[in-house]
Amino acid sequence: MKLVLAAAEGEAHFGLLDEVRDELGLKIVRARTPDDVLTEVVNAEILYGRPSAEIVTAGRALRWIQAHSAGVEFVADIPELVESDIVLTNTRGAHGPSIGEHVFALLLGLTRRIPTCLEWQRQRHWGRLEGYGTSREIRGSALGVLGFGAVGRAVAQRALAFELGVLAVDAHPTDGRPFVKEVWPPSRLPDLLEQVDVMVVAAPLTPETHHLLDAEMLRRMKPDAYLIVVSRGGIVDEAALAMALHAGRLAGAGVDVAEDEPLPPDSPLWDAPNLIITPHLAGDSAAKERRCVEILRDNLRRYARGDSLHNVVDKRLGY
Repeated sequence: MKLVLAAAEGEAHFGLLDEVRDELGLKIVRARTPDDVLTEVVNAEILYGRPSAEIVTAGRALRWIQAHSAGVEFVADIPELVESDIVLTNTRGAHGPSIGEHVFALLLGLTRRIPTCLEWQRQRHWGRLEGYGTSREIRGSALGVLGFGAVGRAVAQRALAFELGVLAVDAHPTDGRPFVKEVWPPSRLPDLLEQVDVMVVAAPLTPETHHLLDAEMLRRMKPDAYLIVVSRGGIVDEAALAMALHAGRLAGAGVDVAEDEPLPPDSPLWDAPNLIITPHLAGDSAAKERRCVEILRDNLRRYARGDSLHNVVDKRLGY
């Protein structure tokens, strides 16, 4: 049984796989370049990393692909994978803690006006905020979550610690307890947007969610509400978001992902007011890197036993 490690995610912890290599008689090969991957995948049964049509075609022995990410929107562009018998799993759950913390880093940065203070620090200026006494407390606010998977739950868990009420929308019926009493269907997203003070986008990018938060949806939000986007770019219409911020129809936004990455120099987001941009690093942490490898290690044992794998992706749905 041969495993090709084709991703750098968790590389510092690949030593955790040594015990399963010996235990299962597993051959592990590290492929660092696209050409190496295509060469090594020919007789490999398992791939860890992001596949392509070329990899799927070359991997005639492939039976299982463990994606190194939670988002697998790439599958929509690989019909060879969708139509195949290859099982696709992801690292759902590994990123929840770090992304959950990043949501509140962005939110508190906005409500406590941290960007302004950092600019003053660079200028060696000790100032007073205009309208002193108007910084926001988030305690008692309502927070909405679009997508109540592992990341959405991590956000909701931390929201309760800040004494926020939580509402959620998800494409599938799910039990939100103990963090949310009820998870609403997508048809109630407009209702949720009208009620919340903070909206967190934690849904996967699919044809159904692409530009789901467009100008019309954003107009439903309170003018003093905040929008935090941490799952995938493309769910929020970026031009509409920039216009809403310029028009003062939102209090602010925090964006960690973009529809096109790197964010293009001519993106309207760069100059939008009350916006914090981070370059897709919400999921970054040393602990997350280890969790990705632990998921792979656990699934390797399950695969060898013939058990069902964790985090199996519905390739047609894209999550």
